[in-house]
Amino acid sequence: MPYYLRHHFEPDFDYMHLKPKADDAGNIDRYNLGYVQNVVKGQVLAELVPLEEAGEGPLDPRYVYDAPPVELPCGPNCEVDPAAPNRVLADANGYVFYHDGLITVKKMLNVRRDVDFHTGNIFFVGDLAAHADVKPGFEIQADNILVKGVVEGAVVRARAAIACESGIKGGKGCLLDAGDTLRVPFAESAELRSHGNMYIERFALHCRIYAGANLVVKDRVQGGTVHGAGVVYIENQLGGAQGTPTKVNMGYDPFKFRKITRLEENIRELRQRIIHYEAVAADTPAGKEEPVRRLEAALKKMDRLLRQRAALWEDLKRGGPIAERCRLVVPGRIMPGVEISIEESWMEVREELRDVRIVLRDGELVVESPALPPGHGASQR
Repeated sequence: MPYYLRHHFEPDFDYMHLKPKADDAGNIDRYNLGYVQNVVKGQVLAELVPLEEAGEGPLDPRYVYDAPPVELPCGPNCEVDPAAPNRVLADANGYVFYHDGLITVKKMLNVRRDVDFHTGNIFFVGDLAAHADVKPGFEIQADNILVKGVVEGAVVRARAAIACESGIKGGKGCLLDAGDTLRVPFAESAELRSHGNMYIERFALHCRIYAGANLVVKDRVQGGTVHGAGVVYIENQLGGAQGTPTKVNMGYDPFKFRKITRLEENIRELRQRIIHYEAVAADTPAGKEEPVRRLEAALKKMDRLLRQRAALWEDLKRGGPIAERCRLVVPGRIMPGVEISIEESWMEVREELRDVRIVLRDGELVVESPALPPGHGASQR
């Protein structure tokens, strides 16, 4: 009795020769090429079935057997299903392919070229190492991510940690989002998020930083905003010349605060539209209802956004005693013009400060010196 090995993945998949595909409307997607065949532990990869049950359409003669094979082509990180010995299962999360005639799952994905129009966006269920650059407009996503090249205006999302060896040259839409720790040598014009600790070996210029735990910057932060929920340590310089807005906000959950910030932006944009709708409605002749309907819809949306903002602020303030562990530590200097807040207490630096730490005491910001207690100098860290 003949049998057929039916695959639940493409056995001849070739990641080196990907081509963009058109959707039902004829639009070509050049950014999502399907670089990797993801599988998860327990997923059926192949099953041996009687030939008459193999389905319609042409069958690959390589996988037709006159009799059941002695062994299924079960390779590394695969297993024969204990409950159904005719099936091959994935024994780990990863990507599936044939290697030396065996179905194989590899848990680590190495991308040995730029992430660009040759690879498209890459979404992987395991750990990923990008050995070259991640080009503008592209995105990679995995568990843990190592980028050996430069992130250039791209998006990098990790469910756990991100490490970038060559830096971030950002731009519009550049984002690194780590579920745990984030480590980069430098960053320019990017949004950096870590739900754990963040370590910047040199500098951050004009960045939006959200650190869920502690932030360490070994050189300087100049321009942009830092949101922190622990210690913010900036070794050499915080701020720059006058006219380079630099802010440090602490004491609240950075990611809840980010939601409020985005909501505030939506409210500002809607207010401008309402002003326009009011002017148009006032000049609309009687009987023309469309401008009035747009105005009424916008007013209703504004009411909803304002209620959402109030609820988010209440939730933010119930977030626990985050402010107690927050402090800004700068052994170097804080430049004039830097704005600093912990919870609702705020200050603007008027004159250059050197070797200080700033903490919240009894609801007020207090500037103390030295920045580090005796015995905790840079040579001992």
